[in-house]
Amino acid sequence: MIKKKKYNYFQAYQLMTECAYQAAFELMKMMKDYQPNAIDVHLQKMHRIEHEADLRRHEIMTVLAKDSRPPMDREDIVALSNALDDMVDMVEDVSIGLYIYNVKEVQEAAMAYGKVIVMCCDAVREMMKEFEKIQYNNNIMDCIKRVNHLEGQGDTLFAKATRELFSDALDPVEVIRWKSIYDRMELACDSCEKIGHLVESVALKHS
Repeated sequence: MIKKKKYNYFQAYQLMTECAYQAAFELMKMMKDYQPNAIDVHLQKMHRIEHEADLRRHEIMTVLAKDSRPPMDREDIVALSNALDDMVDMVEDVSIGLYIYNVKEVQEAAMAYGKVIVMCCDAVREMMKEFEKIQYNNNIMDCIKRVNHLEGQGDTLFAKATRELFSDALDPVEVIRWKSIYDRMELACDSCEKIGHLVESVALKHS
């Protein structure tokens, strides 16, 4: 009898982080060459990426429901799956914000923030590759520190960009528009940090 190959949760997590990185990359690409009339096409790309992440999460849940010996606690598998899915959602939400607030031109601060989001997603992607070893080690620790550092950069950009909104005597509509978009960018960075905390907790359990 051929033994059935064990499902690889860690590989599934890595594929979800690829979705997040791809979404962040597409967001940055769109903002660099921003064309308001073409944002519909961009949103369709983002939706496909987000849908792929949803499918991966659903796959993990389906397998977990029947798995008698998962590689770590069920609640940790569920928490990580949800957090990775949320990360993709939060990046997509930035694009949705640009659309629903009918942005005509991207601010320089948003461009800088977009770069940090890309770096955050890339750092999470690298962290999840190391996470396959599960046990807490120097590489995992370095990855978590990088994610936290980048999220801190995002916090600094958020504070500076928000302060400028309320200091430059802008049109009130413009303030509302960009405050909402910066809030969405902040949530995208925060979602990366949350994954770092979850990975650290699980790795410490298995040390």
